[in-house]
Amino acid sequence: MENIAQLPIREIVSKDYRAALVFRTFGIDFCCKGDQTIQEACTRKKADPHLLLEKLIEAFTSPSEDHFDYQSWPLSLLANYIENKHHAMIRERIPLIRKFLKRVVKVHGAREPHLKKIKSLFEDSSEDLQRHLEQEELIIFPFIRKISTDEERKRLLLSPSFQQIRELIYELMADHEQEGACLEEIRQLSNDYTPPAYACNTYKVAFALLEEFDVSMQKHMHLERNILFPEAISLEVAANLN
Repeated sequence: MENIAQLPIREIVSKDYRAALVFRTFGIDFCCKGDQTIQEACTRKKADPHLLLEKLIEAFTSPSEDHFDYQSWPLSLLANYIENKHHAMIRERIPLIRKFLKRVVKVHGAREPHLKKIKSLFEDSSEDLQRHLEQEELIIFPFIRKISTDEERKRLLLSPSFQQIRELIYELMADHEQEGACLEEIRQLSNDYTPPAYACNTYKVAFALLEEFDVSMQKHMHLERNILFPEAISLEVAANLN
């Protein structure tokens, strides 16, 4: 990979998703704040950029069965992957996490008010998130599948009517900003999902589920915000140039 220190973080992750785990370890947002360079992100987080670069090189040179070049995937395949893997996980985990948070707040909430805040943030954001998923699955993803698999439909659909789709895509990307901010606040309130030493199993499982949800959401938003949506918009730009 070229001099990664000069690249925006989102581009580094797009080129090799193994970088996401490194940024995650340093508490650096590679999705909604992906325009930053490594130096800018490390300055903000008071982290050592040299150490981060070393960890990135280690990640890039280690074998990984889960490394996919998502940028080379057809848009229809990427949309299917996001829906079948990440959307399905969200719908499965939301009620489970709510259940565990309710139990934890009932037992520990009086002494630890930050748990009530975590529960409130998750419930509010999950309501918005489910609306977000429906817009993607009912409008955006079917449109992307049509324009990426059928040249005739592509010519017909990439017309002035695409303006509405483009506006909705930008709205969904704004949703990502809000969701990213919510996850960051939950991360801070939970001390990076670290339960206290006295935590019961329910407490520990609640935080473990939240962390798993956060990691999946980061990847989910990255794939949409930095690859799928920009590529779909670029098809319209290319069509207008021809």
